[in-house]
Amino acid sequence: MNIGWRVGLAVLLDAAYLASYWFVPELPWLSYGLLLGWIVGGVAARRWWVRFIPTRWQAVLLALSLVLPCVSWVMSRQAAPAGLSGPRHGVGQRTAMAFLLGLVLLASASGLAERRVLGPAMAPVEITAVDTLNRSLALAAASYASARLIDRGIALVSEAELTLPVIGGVAVKPGQFFKPLQDMAERYSDVMVVAMASVGIQRVLIELGHSASVAVLGSTVALFLLISLLLPLVAWRLVRLARGALVLLIVARLMVPLAVTGVAGISDAVLEPRRVEAQQQLDIATAELQEADIEGLKAGDGGLFDWMRELRDETTAMALDVRGFSDDMVDRFVQLLVVYLLETVMLPLGLLAGLWWVVRTFTMPPTNVPVERHR
Repeated sequence: MNIGWRVGLAVLLDAAYLASYWFVPELPWLSYGLLLGWIVGGVAARRWWVRFIPTRWQAVLLALSLVLPCVSWVMSRQAAPAGLSGPRHGVGQRTAMAFLLGLVLLASASGLAERRVLGPAMAPVEITAVDTLNRSLALAAASYASARLIDRGIALVSEAELTLPVIGGVAVKPGQFFKPLQDMAERYSDVMVVAMASVGIQRVLIELGHSASVAVLGSTVALFLLISLLLPLVAWRLVRLARGALVLLIVARLMVPLAVTGVAGISDAVLEPRRVEAQQQLDIATAELQEADIEGLKAGDGGLFDWMRELRDETTAMALDVRGFSDDMVDRFVQLLVVYLLETVMLPLGLLAGLWWVVRTFTMPPTNVPVERHR
């Protein structure tokens, strides 16, 4: 395909690209094409900027890279080889780059970039992430309530004194067998508070990324690069700051929802069966302790002793006596602790750290390579 056919096809694609801005509110899937156009235009703009090609079309295509991304891409591939690249840029190229950055600044600050491109494109991922966080928050709150009820029930049981005539009328406190379970329930409830706080922080990060990341960080990136054109002596510092803001923008707007969605997939496939099983046993124990409290209030210590005796004689699935019941429930608490810590704290932090490293590696220059200062 010769250059004429390529430019003609690029013009048609750019016409569809520009028309998509009008129809994206009714057809949100067009936002993916707009996002692809931004990426293509950005790569083309970078090619025009790093190559010193003394032609009047360079400045024009550089300025219109985000308006005509496909044409700019095709023409940049027909440019001179990279051997002619250099740090020198004429007044026309600097003016064109300033115009391009001005467009980016205007699109970011006005909310156009968020409303027409990033918002519709990220909507499915954000909806999934928010639903996942809401479900995790509800489960953690219910589990916290169960742990507090168990703690309260054990506190009443552990102080009850029973006189056993079969051993000489000695008063004992059989509820003391529950002390390890009470300690575990108390610590478990503290971890659930941390889990709920972690879920709340992730929700706030998603909301901030949706409402403010592009307007604040996107405008910051464009502003720093725009100022670097006016102050060449400190341009390298401003470029580094712009790259850092770009990393934050990508992480806040893209990586946080993707990390939450990824954690949801891992949790549903690996952790959810264990959580459901352990939570069911915890709910059963909570109901039994509540029933024992009610019977104890109605019938005195006898009701409590009858419940413990029935637990010892009839509960063969969990344990054969009070100590076995307590040890089994401690094991359930440990399983739930592992699930919730992985689901709400460790996996999100690990995925975010990994994504941060990947984005930073591809956007920030190596620290052992000196940054070229443009003079």
